[in-house]
Amino acid sequence: MAVTRTVLPRKGIIQSQHGFTGYEADQDANALLLDSNVAFISDLMFNDLGINGVGSGFALSTSSTLTPGLATGALYAQGQRYAPASAPAISGAPASVTSYLFYNSSSGFYWQASAVAATAGDALIGQVVTSATAVTAVTQATKIMGQIALAPSAAGNFTVQHFLGRKPVGVVIQVTSNIAIWFQTPAYDAMNLYLSSSGSGTGVALIW
Repeated sequence: MAVTRTVLPRKGIIQSQHGFTGYEADQDANALLLDSNVAFISDLMFNDLGINGVGSGFALSTSSTLTPGLATGALYAQGQRYAPASAPAISGAPASVTSYLFYNSSSGFYWQASAVAATAGDALIGQVVTSATAVTAVTQATKIMGQIALAPSAAGNFTVQHFLGRKPVGVVIQVTSNIAIWFQTPAYDAMNLYLSSSGSGTGVALIW
């Protein structure tokens, strides 16, 4: 005889089978309580805090065609983890232009003309540059918890593209030479960091 199980909708908790203890109503109530309130780590870090992007892998590579190489990896989009067992198939990039590859948890991979996602919560994979027939250069997206090198060439304002695909939740500047680096107003948006420097030198932006 087939057993029919009830899978609760929010977290997929399976209600216990009935008919063994006489406490079925209590078991169902407890399962519903857990399903309504339990939070996974991905909810707290990647969904509730609005953090999405590549966690590891998904390295892009150049190609003799318009379809770049793409390795396996793990990412978060719309709070959902995506980690395929084998390299995913993607469509070819537009010819003779710079494009950005994104992933949406519902519709999959797509190309965008700018480094800003078409839908909130999409994950940026990286940037590709194409000729008429091939992918000639690639730039990886910054990881969810990433670092960006800073190298102002003179005193004054400068801008750095952060390659997160979204507005950062936070940025910390670490200076690695005898200069000062600080934020302009606004400090950053969905594409760039806006900074000022006291002179030429180096630093690192810790970004998430």
